[in-house]
Amino acid sequence: MEIVVIAMAFILLLLAVFPLLGSTQFLDSACGTQAPLKLGPRVVNGKVASRNSSPWMAFLHTSSNQFICGGTLISRRLVLTAAHCFIPNTTIVVRLGEFNRRLKGYREEHQVDRTFQHRLYDQNTHANDIALLRLLSNVVYKASIRPICIMWDVSWKHHIDSIKVLTGTGWGRTESMHDSSELRTLDISRQPSKMCAFGSVLSNQFCAGNWNSNLCDTGGPVGAMVRYRNAYRFVQVGIAITNQRCQRPSVYTDVMGHIDFIRRIFLSQNGNDRIQSTPKPDKEPEFDWNNPYPILL
Repeated sequence: MEIVVIAMAFILLLLAVFPLLGSTQFLDSACGTQAPLKLGPRVVNGKVASRNSSPWMAFLHTSSNQFICGGTLISRRLVLTAAHCFIPNTTIVVRLGEFNRRLKGYREEHQVDRTFQHRLYDQNTHANDIALLRLLSNVVYKASIRPICIMWDVSWKHHIDSIKVLTGTGWGRTESMHDSSELRTLDISRQPSKMCAFGSVLSNQFCAGNWNSNLCDTGGPVGAMVRYRNAYRFVQVGIAITNQRCQRPSVYTDVMGHIDFIRRIFLSQNGNDRIQSTPKPDKEPEFDWNNPYPILL
């Protein structure tokens, strides 16, 4: 009996020291779910997103309500964005649940109490152009506000890299105005590195977009809907960083290429600055290439 008590105490201690990252292959087990999904044709030139279709989107703005960048909610207290979105001497406010900037709706304003910019960020090359914002208080999940999936196990990376068509969302420029009042979404294709401007794409970046379809926004996500354990989840694959010019391939920060940075901040904000060892996945992912949405079992 005494041995059992000691063993249970040891297990509880391990769980306290090494918290489970969402108890799945994702950072947050409540991630990536959205309004009922219609598996219709992919969007090429972009359209206005439907309400609650991207509940993880974060609208970053100044205290005077000037739009700065897009971002994504990845946990109850962390928002993922690009490092170049940090402006010196500028207060960033995070708006969640935003859909149409002209309508108040169910959106919430959250103050930021700390920022984490990758220490090796290079503003000239956009190397490590990734950052996290810590909110002052925890977010309460609801239909219009939920986290995006961050796949933290790097053994899945080669499968994620094989997804050729990605979906992006943001408030970037449209054909007729500087930036959109409504959240917009469109699909873009991965491209060879030589297709991107300057022809220089680093190992923790990737090139995507084309002359007819591109995401005119920065800081926001590109990702893919996958089926995981009989449910569809939206996984973030990249962060828009160099595509302000629109209508041409652009460079994106590779999220899984920076998972150690994300995981370290996530764990430290949960009272633990030690990094959990990466477990082996229960099963190799199976992809059904006849289905536009990859399947992770």
